[in-house]
Amino acid sequence: MDIFKAKEVVKMFSDPIQIIFLLGLAALLGMVISWTYHRTHKGFSYSQSFANTLILMTVITTLIIMVIGDNIARAIGIFGAFSIVRFRTSVKDTRDTAFIFFALAIGLAVGTGSLAIGITGTIALSILIFALYHGNFAGPKKLDYVLNFKMDSKDHADNIFKTIFAKHLKTETLLNVESKDRGNHLVFTFNIGLKNKDSLKEFLNELNQLKGISDVNVVSSKNDLEF
Repeated sequence: MDIFKAKEVVKMFSDPIQIIFLLGLAALLGMVISWTYHRTHKGFSYSQSFANTLILMTVITTLIIMVIGDNIARAIGIFGAFSIVRFRTSVKDTRDTAFIFFALAIGLAVGTGSLAIGITGTIALSILIFALYHGNFAGPKKLDYVLNFKMDSKDHADNIFKTIFAKHLKTETLLNVESKDRGNHLVFTFNIGLKNKDSLKEFLNELNQLKGISDVNVVSSKNDLEF
């Protein structure tokens, strides 16, 4: 039997061996999806639980489609039951939503016996995801460091740090300003590029010595950071 012939596979759903085969294949493809998610994830919002959920979602979707088969009434009943379930977990990254649909699509393909589509789709989409990841497609221009410091609100109008910025920085981009202590302090976050990378220590020392500025720290911006 050619396993890529959907009709022949669907007819044999009553065979436990065929059921185990399809669920096993769904689990394998789900692992590929989860591994792709793990290897291409950026930032600090990675969740092992979500990575495992992608595998389970692929298998469960396959199982649901196998249960439904060609029975429309059964399909309406199952999705009607699902409609009363409330999912309160928020998706941290919009990219995670794409992986959810990825897992659902592959589960649907395997569940309907479209094994060629499921296998080929998993490989093709994984390659595309890796290509986007390594090519940094549509990514912002990355500078050297992310600078963070706290400043007294009364000193903000004078922009006392601008002179030091002009002396040491080649580029600067304001990422975020946050009010603290009922407006008495402001926390600044800048993406910065140094004129001379060896002058980082001198730059930080001069910034720390300014009146009204405290809690100065920098983080390398080689990886994506979230604010």
